[in-house]
Amino acid sequence: YDYKSGVDVIDKGREFKRGSEVLLKSGLNARVVLLSAMVCLSITAAIGLYLVAAVDWRIILFGLVGIFITYFYTAPPVKLGYRGLGELACWVGCGPLPVIGTYFVLSGHIGASAVAISIPVGLLVAAILYIGNVPDAEADASVGKRTISVRLGRRMVRVLGPVWYAAIYLSVILGVVAGALPPWTLLGLLTLPLVVKLLRLTREHYNNIPKYVPAIMMTVQVFSATTALFIVGLVVGHLV
Repeated sequence: YDYKSGVDVIDKGREFKRGSEVLLKSGLNARVVLLSAMVCLSITAAIGLYLVAAVDWRIILFGLVGIFITYFYTAPPVKLGYRGLGELACWVGCGPLPVIGTYFVLSGHIGASAVAISIPVGLLVAAILYIGNVPDAEADASVGKRTISVRLGRRMVRVLGPVWYAAIYLSVILGVVAGALPPWTLLGLLTLPLVVKLLRLTREHYNNIPKYVPAIMMTVQVFSATTALFIVGLVVGHLV
């Protein structure tokens, strides 16, 4: 649906990313890509229905929310990403929904640790989306895609970026203080120096796309490293 809106063609920010060329340069038909996506979604739903039948019927609630977010992120008439709800949908769909859902499938209940760790995990993924959308603001605005960067402007990343990552680290600290997470999960804070470097790039180059783009890759690195450290902290905390 982004392709059909035309935003991929006019978005200068996407010239420095990889992935948007699939439809623009490969010659693939948009219907073929949509069909392949629907096949993948159908397989996912089938696996979910198996878990509903084999484990607990309440799992279907997680599945329905997941399918809704997956399809209507850009699909009409909902178009979450076009209504300024993309980051919220990303946080739910990549944090609480899969983390708490997986915990529920394996344990049969919703644990405090799953809820606590799902918050920063979702925020880490949503940060990738937000930081990545900053260079796309003008193109997104031209097709009516009202992202946070469109609504607040590129410059707001200088404020919202630090607040975003502060919320991530603070949520982990509060989880430990509340006893929902083992102290070892504080290992995730070791990625703070990389975040500082990332935020320096966004602050200085939010209007210079080529120099800004490395910050986007760094958000992925922060996500990967921080969640890996979370895993180590959770395992060690369980063992000791």
